[in-house]
Parts: sequence; structure tokens; C-alpha cells
Amino acid sequence: MAKNGMPESLKMVLMWGIGLGILALTLLILLVIFGNLSTNLGFTAGTAGYNDTEEVITDYTTSATNLSGQFGVVGTMIGIALLLTVLIGILVFAVRKLMGATTTGGTSVRSNGGFG
Repeated sequence: MAKNGMPESLKMVLMWGIGLGILALTLLILLVIFGNLSTNLGFTAGTAGYNDTEEVITDYTTSATNLSGQFGVVGTMIGIALLLTVLIGILVFAVRKLMGATTTGGTSVRSNGGFG
């Protein structure tokens, strides 16, 4: 366990997620900058460079606007995943209680009436 009570593996996943998010944001900013400057960088209308840049900008715009249309599907999948997580957690809790196991300081101790 880390000092803040978060496991090291979870801390690593969190740092990777933050790093990938920063990288994605940087690439998106560069795409917007160079997309808006495409006419100033030597790409004239009708050339392959201009057409490719416009297609990339159109693809990103279309995917961003379609996200709200697809949120029903994505939201349902997230909801099902959360429901399964809660149900599995309740099942694990119930099995531990039925078996009489309690956790104390990270070690599992069976209750045997206080003897031995």
C-alpha cells in the first residue's frame, strides 16, 4: 500500500491515464493549430495536403458530434458494468459473512468463539 492508502498498481494506472490524457490533449491542440493554419502552410485549396487536412478535421468534428448520439449505448454499457461490479461486491461480502471471516489489519481471521 502506498502512503495515501492507494495500492501501487492503481496509482500506476492513474498516472498512465493522466499521461495518455495529456498526450491526447497535446495532439488535439496541434491538430487544431495546424488545421486552422493549413491554408498558411502552403496547402492551397484542391491539393492533396489541403484535402487530407480537411478530412481529418471533418472526421474529428463528426466523431465529437456523434458522441452525444451514441451516449445511450455507451451509457447503457457503463451502467451494466457498474451494476455487475456492485453485484459481485455484494456477493463477495455475503460469502465472507456466511463463512464467518472477518478482516483485521489486512489478515483474514476466522471467528472460533474467542479461544485459541
